[in-house]
Amino acid sequence: MTSFETRVVKTWDPSVFLRGVFLVLLLAGSSVISFFEVKETWLRISGSLAFIIGLLGALSQSFIRPKDLGVLKIDKTILKIDLADSEKVFSIPELREIGLNYRGYASFWKFSLLWNKNHIFFTTLSGEKYDYEIVLENKQKKEELQEFLTKLGNANTIRSKKFGNATL
Repeated sequence: MTSFETRVVKTWDPSVFLRGVFLVLLLAGSSVISFFEVKETWLRISGSLAFIIGLLGALSQSFIRPKDLGVLKIDKTILKIDLADSEKVFSIPELREIGLNYRGYASFWKFSLLWNKNHIFFTTLSGEKYDYEIVLENKQKKEELQEFLTKLGNANTIRSKKFGNATL
């Protein structure tokens, strides 16, 4: 493999206020439905609606698709980040280190069902640090990137780093 290409994305991070609203609706609705013996029909219906809205709101945050920002391309000589408003090109010999923070490619319990927050990071010889969230759709893409970064580190004087459960 001589190059690797993937998308650069930004995952939506809901506000603490929004999370709090969904949590309050979920707890209030479930307590009205389950714990209190409410005789009024309108109160049971409104409790059920609050529970359903809270549940759907809490679960739907994982289904929001990450926003595409651009494309990341790596080959043996350059690392190119092509964003919508800018393009950055780095020569591989100008990099001090390159690494992958791998957190999975699909999981209900981690961040997003569409993809997870996988980050590729690198430091230039001048000390500038860059960190981009990337998409790894499946295990094959993850293994391709890990293999490519390992070969890149062995062929050059770049340190390969890993975080999460990446195996570089």
